[in-house]
Amino acid sequence: MNHHIFGTHSTYDVAILIKSSSFRKDELIKAYVEPFQLLGVQAENLVAFDLSYKANGKAPVSHIKEYLKGLLKALDSLNTTVLYCCDAAYFKVLTGEKKADPHHGYIKDCTIPGFERFKVVLGVNHSSLFVNPDNKKKLDIGLNTIVSFANGTYKVPGQNIIHSSHYPQSVAAVRAALQQLHQYDELTCDIEAFSLDFWEAGIGTIAFAWDQHNGMAFPVDYRANRFGSNISGTEGTIMYNPEYRELLREFFESYKGKITYHNAGYDIKVMIYELYMEDLLDQVGLLKGLHIMTKSIDDTQIISYLAVNSCAGNKLSLKEQAHEFAGNYAEDDIKNILRIPIKKLLKYNLVDCLSTWYVKNKHYPTMVADDQLGVYQDIMIPSIKSLLQIELTGMPMDMDQVLKAEKRMTLVQRRYTDVLFSCPTIKRYWIALRKKESMLCHEKWKAKTAPIEHFNYVEFNPGSPLQLQHLLYDVMDLPVIDTTDTKQPATGNKTLAKLLNHTDNSEYRQILRSLIGLGKVDKILAAFIPAFKGAVLKSDGMHYLHGSFRLGGTVSGRLSCARPNLQQIPSGSTYASLIKKCFKGAPGWIFSGADFASLEDRISALTTQDPNKLKVYTDGYDGHCLRAFGYFGDEMPDIEDTVESINSIAKKYKKLRQKSKAPTFALTYQGTWHTLVNNLGISPQEAQDIEKNYHIMYSESDTWVEKRLHQASRDGFITCAFGLRVRTPLLSKVILGLGNTPYEAAAEGRTAGNALGQSWGLLTNRACNEFMERVWASEYALDIKPVAMIHDAIYLVIKDKLGIIKWVNDNLAECMAWQDDDEIRHDTVKLFGELDLFHPDWNNAITLPNHADKQDIVDLCK
Repeated sequence: MNHHIFGTHSTYDVAILIKSSSFRKDELIKAYVEPFQLLGVQAENLVAFDLSYKANGKAPVSHIKEYLKGLLKALDSLNTTVLYCCDAAYFKVLTGEKKADPHHGYIKDCTIPGFERFKVVLGVNHSSLFVNPDNKKKLDIGLNTIVSFANGTYKVPGQNIIHSSHYPQSVAAVRAALQQLHQYDELTCDIEAFSLDFWEAGIGTIAFAWDQHNGMAFPVDYRANRFGSNISGTEGTIMYNPEYRELLREFFESYKGKITYHNAGYDIKVMIYELYMEDLLDQVGLLKGLHIMTKSIDDTQIISYLAVNSCAGNKLSLKEQAHEFAGNYAEDDIKNILRIPIKKLLKYNLVDCLSTWYVKNKHYPTMVADDQLGVYQDIMIPSIKSLLQIELTGMPMDMDQVLKAEKRMTLVQRRYTDVLFSCPTIKRYWIALRKKESMLCHEKWKAKTAPIEHFNYVEFNPGSPLQLQHLLYDVMDLPVIDTTDTKQPATGNKTLAKLLNHTDNSEYRQILRSLIGLGKVDKILAAFIPAFKGAVLKSDGMHYLHGSFRLGGTVSGRLSCARPNLQQIPSGSTYASLIKKCFKGAPGWIFSGADFASLEDRISALTTQDPNKLKVYTDGYDGHCLRAFGYFGDEMPDIEDTVESINSIAKKYKKLRQKSKAPTFALTYQGTWHTLVNNLGISPQEAQDIEKNYHIMYSESDTWVEKRLHQASRDGFITCAFGLRVRTPLLSKVILGLGNTPYEAAAEGRTAGNALGQSWGLLTNRACNEFMERVWASEYALDIKPVAMIHDAIYLVIKDKLGIIKWVNDNLAECMAWQDDDEIRHDTVKLFGELDLFHPDWNNAITLPNHADKQDIVDLCK
């Protein structure tokens, strides 16, 4: 146990508790003591103690409790009152809280028996500020909390934020309250629902606010129990309320102002379904609700994203963004709103609306000042509307094929398992696991004994990272080439694939291949098959998979997705065919899609203007052949530097062409020769030669990226597609290119460099938005339905009519050919995508050339 004092004193009112690795006096003075002094706290009233972690970098609860026994006694002897705890793990043990982060700004009682007199305040480890400067706000909150507590002015966060509230309870009162809202030019709105699935969500309660201190809320489908909580622990029941729905429809249709949501994609989606759709296939109601509910909206989740988007990561939840305003007002049981008393729920709902106002007032000016209004208005807000229709429509599925896929994958899983467990190394390892269990049990038992057979319950679990770590790196003695975020040896499928290149032992290779196969199958069986089986059966006899897409879910601006993550759906892998067969159009409809042609490669060529990237498109080079020639030209004595000769590599040197792909991928995404050694198992010399040749070939690209990263080190951000800003807090603190550039800063540089290209995935959003505007304005609004945006592809279901198919093919091609931006404009190198008609299912594509006439389409579909 170590300590620092900052002045001689008999007692120390405040103790700074921080991890040993950050326990440097000069840094503690700068981060905590000097700010405390500026707030009126004398340095001699402060003491600092380090917090112990085990050698493996972890601090289990048992370790923390043992260490606190001595630490709290020492602090008690110093008459310390407040513990400023800069460690989440220790904070949770000290306070008994399950989570730490929601408690910034709170004075918590210590719950350790015998030391209840201590007050605990959650702090921030100063070392984290290097990686994420935004943590300074939380650090300051903690310091100010302690000072206000000492001065007797402390207020619980979120206290008194409601200046006026109205909770109408009758039809007449709700009608009058909604009528009063028309006097305000802008409102915030939020609902509390019964499920994350829109078809089961209902509208439990709804709230509106006209500024960050005043608003109203009322129940819709939530009916409070007459006598409070019932035997099942619920405070209310679900009761469909048609009268309130009619009042809400009238309000949304007549309101002329702007409505702001936090995550509009959920609230509006639920309300479109609940207020306007007769059933899940009601396209007329869907479109009516879509146009009404999105006529003038803002979304503070997206505003927050654009105001803070950083390589350090983004926390965009309303509770996170409004914490300093509303405090920790979230209910642990909010997953089931029926467990919350109606008065409490209505207040919670209203605080959400007030917090939405606060977040908008906080971040909208930053978004504008940082030149993000353009991408917000031109890409993000229109994308909300497109994604709402996508999520309300869903992807059509063949449930019989889903069950066949599950059966097939289960058989494959069993085969991989059988092969794996037949390996002698695995058999020996399994026995070793049982012996270890036997030894541990006998140490506990003292007198009792049992034969080794007693421990047959111990099994080798290929899904256990700890067991795999021991197997791979101790038993098989393979090199540790990747580590997890917690610095533990990695055992994921990508790492296993790399390890194949680091052993010639045939049995070990069989083990690795089996583990890789099992990993792929297990992921599909665990992540996708349950979601597929949970697809919603609709009145046309088809099941539909409804994903949840998210704007602002990635640093680069690309869409993310959840429940399930459709961005990870197998498309080009071993089991892609099996999965794609599960998707097909309903009778009379065609499932279809259009994918940008090699979008990232074309964007890289257009933005960097690298001649060796451009000539793939201007001169007709095969890109893989061109790179193979650049890397391995010495091994191709008969190949000349001409288009015809280099393209002949595809036939003459197939293996070298294939060999060029993996290093290109790694180096494109800011990898180094070390990456090639780890990933491919090649010698350092060969890896260095490939890296050298790659950078000679693409020197213009390197210069382009380096120029922007060096600019970022001065500005603190890079500018990506459509003006999207990605903040680079670490690059602004270091000099790039030096041998001692911190690992974290180098990693941030890679993230930022990759975002320069990946952000152009927003072209998919832009094309879909323009196309859907055309659809909504056309006679085919009911005949063309968007169902997904996955990577660089737009997926639709369209009526099986020739005229409609041609209209889609013509219009979608035009929308995907857009290059009206100086960054990507070019006379020769064009962006495009071609429409695929999937018949009978996604696994079978009929590709239509752009602007094909009706006869061409008929001929192709024969």
